[in-house]
Amino acid sequence: MYEELGKREDLYGLSRLVAGYSWPWTSKTDKEAIDIEIEGLNFQWNQTDKDWVNSPDAFNEIGCIHTTQGYDLNYTGVIFGKEIDYNPKTRQIEIDPKLYFDINGKKGISEVKDLKAYIINIYKTIMYRGIRGTFIYACNKELNKYLKENIDTYKKEIPFRILPFKDVKPYVNAVPLVDITAAAGNFSDLQQHSELDWIELPTNVSAKEGYFVCKVVGESMNTKIDNGAYCLFRKDTGGSREGEIVLVEHYSIQDSDFGAGYTIKEYHSQKM
Repeated sequence: MYEELGKREDLYGLSRLVAGYSWPWTSKTDKEAIDIEIEGLNFQWNQTDKDWVNSPDAFNEIGCIHTTQGYDLNYTGVIFGKEIDYNPKTRQIEIDPKLYFDINGKKGISEVKDLKAYIINIYKTIMYRGIRGTFIYACNKELNKYLKENIDTYKKEIPFRILPFKDVKPYVNAVPLVDITAAAGNFSDLQQHSELDWIELPTNVSAKEGYFVCKVVGESMNTKIDNGAYCLFRKDTGGSREGEIVLVEHYSIQDSDFGAGYTIKEYHSQKM
């Protein structure tokens, strides 16, 4: 997770690790102390409580609810600490007050059920920080298993290099990768085209104005397009489309106020 978060920090910035308060803040008084050790990686809690998200060493530290609430991040790596777990027998989230170290957060809370609600709300809040995406790691095995069963697992990276925006020369060294999935078959579910990344094309393909890439899923075009393939499209320049493979956006099938369905088809027309 930390490695993937690092790639996004390089590309987009504002990618941060954030955790529940399951470790004491030892480095607050001992600046050499390690606060958090997970699978051989060592971290300190945020070394400033003033605008930590934008501080110079923030990516190498772990923030908490107090340093991230009210901030938008591009990507968040959320660490569920040892204080929160899942009991598969009762099918309930459980918390261990002895492993929760936010002194201020505990003030005035005497009931375990109230502390549980407070902790769950903290995780809910920090999971909303990532605008582009959120990675999740759970220290406890049962909670890890539970989350895996209920959250889609991260799919490995696309087979292209995404360029940092400062290096992008549109349609010279990069083309847009558009965040729609086109169905080879029936029209896809409702989708909105909102975000895009700029990617390098293979060395044998030149970037040109009007080019873009999107992913195609489905088997109906599998003699020409493999299921899951990334396809390069060019803007329709007009003239006959007979026999061409086209990407179709259909507004009347979906609500045009909220997006449209997309499909890949071989185009044929017949005069009436």
